[in-house]
Amino acid sequence: MFWLRRPPYLRWIGAGLLLAIGVLIEFRPIPVERYPFAAEPLAAGTRIDEAIDWRDVPGGLMPAWAGAVSGIAAIDIETGDPLLPSVVADQATPTGWWSIPVPLVATVAPGTRVRLVAGYGGAILEGIVVEPGIDDGFETVAMVAFPPSDAPLAAAAAANDALVVMIGH
Repeated sequence: MFWLRRPPYLRWIGAGLLLAIGVLIEFRPIPVERYPFAAEPLAAGTRIDEAIDWRDVPGGLMPAWAGAVSGIAAIDIETGDPLLPSVVADQATPTGWWSIPVPLVATVAPGTRVRLVAGYGGAILEGIVVEPGIDDGFETVAMVAFPPSDAPLAAAAAANDALVVMIGH
């Protein structure tokens, strides 16, 4: 007779096991890691050492930092933005280098490499932008660091308006 048939216990046990596995997978603990975020608005070129707010984020979501989080903001950063390695420049001025104001045609982020052709002799000087440019309405002037051997020639060329600036990309 049909109504004396055994109930499908194995199917019920299988469905219960699938349901239990799904619940365990859904509610398992997610690994988190601490990541730096901006605690206040940071203008390009400002130090970020004390303006860090550490928050928990899911593991592997953000790119890893190779060392300590320090340096200067390469771009303008808003409050709550993550401090990614791409928006933080290593240091303001390389050790032993001299910084001079150089007129540029555009606002350039700190850490950008520039090449100057100085004077009428065409001396080529390599530098690094260490502070973002300030636009005074006529031109944008930024602080550019040069090695000690090139700094006097770069300063003389900038003072005489006898230079051409090339910006590396």
